Amino acid sequence: MAVNPLEPNPARDAKIRAKAEELWKADGAPHCGPQTYLEQASEIIGMEENPDAGEIPVKDLPDPEFADTQVEDARIQENLGEFPERLTDQGDRDHFPEKENERNAQ
Repeated sequence: MAVNPLEPNPARDAKIRAKAEELWKADGAPHCGPQTYLEQASEIIGMEENPDAGEIPVKDLPDPEFADTQVEDARIQENLGEFPERLTDQGDRDHFPEKENERNAQ
C-alpha cells in the first residue's frame, strides 16, 4: 500500500528530520542548521519510499530492424501554428524603414 506524502505521518516526518540532520552534518554543520536541508531530505525519503515512481512501463517495443529509424510523432504538427512571415504576428506594418518618396507613392 502506497503512503500518501500529503497526509500527516509522524514516522515519515521523523525520518525526514533525521535525513536532514545527516545531510547537514555531511556538509560540515554550517550555521544555517539542519532545517535548511528539510526539502532535500523530503525528496530523498520520497524516492526511498517509492523507488519505482518515475518508471513508465514499456508496452510495445518497435521491431529491432527499425531501431535506428527516427519517427516524429504526428501529434506535434497540431501545435505548430502558422509560420511567421514578414507581417505575421507583428501587425500590418513594414519591419524596415522606407524612403520617404516610396511611402508617399503607395
